[in-house]
Amino acid sequence: MNFDSENELFDYMEKHFYSAALSDIMDEMGFKFQAVNPAIGIKPLRNDFVTAGRAYTFLNAVDTREENPYELAIKGVDRLKKNSLAVITSVEPVNAGIMGELTATAMRAGKSRGVVVNGFTRDGRKLLQMSFPTFARGVSPIDTTGRVRVVDIGCPVKIGGVDFKPGNIVFADYDGIMVIPKEPEKEIIEETIKRVNKENLVRNHLQAGGTMADAWEKYHVL
Repeated sequence: MNFDSENELFDYMEKHFYSAALSDIMDEMGFKFQAVNPAIGIKPLRNDFVTAGRAYTFLNAVDTREENPYELAIKGVDRLKKNSLAVITSVEPVNAGIMGELTATAMRAGKSRGVVVNGFTRDGRKLLQMSFPTFARGVSPIDTTGRVRVVDIGCPVKIGGVDFKPGNIVFADYDGIMVIPKEPEKEIIEETIKRVNKENLVRNHLQAGGTMADAWEKYHVL
């Protein structure tokens, strides 16, 4: 399937893909460590949130200085491009909210598609009201000023055992967060489209009263 733009591709992925199908395809292609470990607890703030885009990373670290607390964070947000997906993490766990509603407002205005936060976000109620796809470990009212700040942007980071590199396609839904390696991304996407279409046939077969055994024999997908 050909897409005229990345915007069209990511719209399609958000509508039709699911992380389990992507995980299966990457497993079969030998990329077995592309799913963020669910044990670290990153979940969508709302169960129906789905997002896909190209990663742009923000790395935080503990910092008690209070001057210019958002200097690098502001630069990073202003550098986000259309169809980006912000990936925010920290060197060590922190209890402050390293994401918030005003940041999300700026991201959305710049056509960013969502955010994955390895930590807490602030303003959870407002993020839900604006329906900005946000994935995080939870919510916190605590500000970062004098506690933690962004120390690097556009850098490789590791979250839940998975390497996120700037420009990687990231897909996130209720089941999990998948990172697609850059070089084989076209093949992975093409194979996932085929898998999703095949699973639709299996679903139709089962809904019509067909047996699991017959479905497996015919499609080799369950």
